[in-house]
Amino acid sequence: MRWLRRLWPRTLFGQLLLIMVSGTVLVQLMSSSIWFDVRFAQVLEAPVRLIAARSAPLIAQADCRAGALQAPAHYQLRCSEALPTPVQDERRGRRRVELLLHQALEYELGHAQDVRLIKVQLTDEQGQPIVWRSLFGLRTAQAHLQFAVPLADGHWLTIEGQELQGWSGESAWVLISDYLLRVYALRIFAVLLVCLIAVRLCLRPLRRLADAARGLGSNLEQPPLALDGPEEVRQAAQAFNAMQQRLIAMVDDKAYFLAAVSHDLRTPLTRMRLRLERLPDDENRQRLRQNIAQMDNMIGQVLDYLRAGEQQNLQQVDLDRLVARQCAELATAEEPLPVHGQAGSLRIDALLLQRCLQNLLVNALRYAKEVSVTLEQANTGVFIHVDDRGPGIAPSLLATIIDPFVRGEGSRNQASGGYGLGLSIAQRIATSHGGELLLANREGGGLRVSILLPM
Repeated sequence: MRWLRRLWPRTLFGQLLLIMVSGTVLVQLMSSSIWFDVRFAQVLEAPVRLIAARSAPLIAQADCRAGALQAPAHYQLRCSEALPTPVQDERRGRRRVELLLHQALEYELGHAQDVRLIKVQLTDEQGQPIVWRSLFGLRTAQAHLQFAVPLADGHWLTIEGQELQGWSGESAWVLISDYLLRVYALRIFAVLLVCLIAVRLCLRPLRRLADAARGLGSNLEQPPLALDGPEEVRQAAQAFNAMQQRLIAMVDDKAYFLAAVSHDLRTPLTRMRLRLERLPDDENRQRLRQNIAQMDNMIGQVLDYLRAGEQQNLQQVDLDRLVARQCAELATAEEPLPVHGQAGSLRIDALLLQRCLQNLLVNALRYAKEVSVTLEQANTGVFIHVDDRGPGIAPSLLATIIDPFVRGEGSRNQASGGYGLGLSIAQRIATSHGGELLLANREGGGLRVSILLPM
């Protein structure tokens, strides 16, 4: 079953084509029995007409009392007192052959002639019967026909004749190729065209739906989908438009919530600071001041994390200048933060990307040394690599270190602060630009954090 699943096409066009072609071939094979009954009579048409033409003079001149009857090559004549017993044959083609023989004899004799078909058979040159599987075989087919007609003297004249198959003058390979081409190849080609047209017509609205779903992550305010196409596609587009409106409403609610949190939480903190200034300058006052500062910083980082996924001002920005300016602001005599390579300009939100790069540089300066930035252009987009020489991150934490409130200080600095949101904010900003944040430990120690931005 596994190899069948691997062979199953992944695209809708491939699946539809496989189903229709397989169904067409299966139906054609199932209908071969009906086709054979018809073809059996068609194959025997020429031999039957030829046997009737050669038998008509024999019937007209036959005289059972004269003794031995003269017959041409491949023919046998016998006289009998009674009608020979016909060979049992339930094929519908036998009835067609009998009607054809009756019509052909009537034409050749010039009057109606009673005729009883005894046996009809197709054989090869070795005398073996030909069935439907070998109807297009490479061996020459021969038609054997045995029938009886009543004579005026009361006897029955039995004629057994043998003639070549009607089409045996052509090459068997030509016949097989013609059959396979017209019956199978042309039908499969027609099914392919039908599938192609059907998929293009039906998948066009689905492709628009997929493009709209991909674009929804970067632009919630994009125009709604047009309600056209099949009924099912229209219903999906209508549901998508309703989902887009709900997402916009949720984002608006989040913005309102952020404003409320910023006001309702920081206002009491401000009053606490004012009242704290009236207290005596002792150890308790210093501890309260530190607690208020920590609460303010935590609220600020949480709000920054929630805002990080929102693009507000996309514009063409010189990425080289933005990175150089950010590194110059954070550089010190001990850590000059050199910048290597060039990336050119991109359409980004400059403030958000500046926040993203700042978080990465501050983390690197806090936990490591020999920090540098490298700009690189690739086929998939632009990379901003932040390299350092430090303890790196434990391999078990690489997959989860960018999750909110996950701290990797066990592999860096036990005495450091923070709330585990710096890398999470950077990841959300990169994702909001259609990119991603990549982390990898460096050989020789240290960490490389890369921002991938699509072109």
